[in-house]
Amino acid sequence: MKKTRKILAIVVTYYPEKELLEKNILAFIDHVAKVLIWENTPEQEKLNYRFIEHEKVEYHGDGINSISHGLNYGWQYAKKHGYDYLLTMDQDSVFEDFYSYFQQTIFNPDVPKGIWGPETYGDKPKEIIESDKIITSGMLLSVELINRIGGWNEMFSVDCVDDEFCLRAKKDGIKTYIIGMSRLYQRYGKPKKVTFWGRSNIINYDSPGRLYSIYKNHVLLMRLFPDNTKLKKEFWDVWIPSIKWTVVCGDKPIENLFAIIRGIISGRIEKIHLKSVRRVTGPSHKMPL
Repeated sequence: MKKTRKILAIVVTYYPEKELLEKNILAFIDHVAKVLIWENTPEQEKLNYRFIEHEKVEYHGDGINSISHGLNYGWQYAKKHGYDYLLTMDQDSVFEDFYSYFQQTIFNPDVPKGIWGPETYGDKPKEIIESDKIITSGMLLSVELINRIGGWNEMFSVDCVDDEFCLRAKKDGIKTYIIGMSRLYQRYGKPKKVTFWGRSNIINYDSPGRLYSIYKNHVLLMRLFPDNTKLKKEFWDVWIPSIKWTVVCGDKPIENLFAIIRGIISGRIEKIHLKSVRRVTGPSHKMPL
């Protein structure tokens, strides 16, 4: 007989789409003990985006618009209430078969202990693959491991939250794995196909504020992990070449360019520190049945 394992799921939302959020949560809710929806949507508009009514669902938020802060809240909640595992999700992803996923992880004695994540690109792999990092959505790990890693670094509020967490865990000997035969369908922003001088590419129309965050945090990552050559290669091979597409084909080319420049400069000069994890003090709101 399998020993019961209590899973707490936390879904971070920001102006979520009703249909997609419903699919997201319905895909796993039968297999977890509770779902916290962490609302990054502004206080005055939250009530308009509470689409899920279920006895397992609670709405939480304290006005701090931050993915890492929300995940730390979930971690502290899990510790306080005796949960064994934490599943972290964003609002724009849907599991193909969550039952298979947690059977391959929590109840599989042969799976390596560490940070687990489903496949999000291409075909489903047939085996367990070690990876440098995985995305936050679909991440599953024991509360005991999070205690060891120390939670999510709140210097990173949106971008690179997952990168920093996995890389820091790796320095402490905790590995990250993509679990075979499991799949998460993830939507990354709102991609659009663009053409410039006969060449085509697919870009996200990120706002100047988001571009500032992306470039700032990637520079901070390189400073936090100076010996990681893959980070430097990704920055110079992916993010620097992306500037021309973002500037030439984006909605606000001049604003985008200055946002990227400011982001790179800020990433170079900002003081690096691992912010202490905030305790569970924020207000909670339970959805009435």
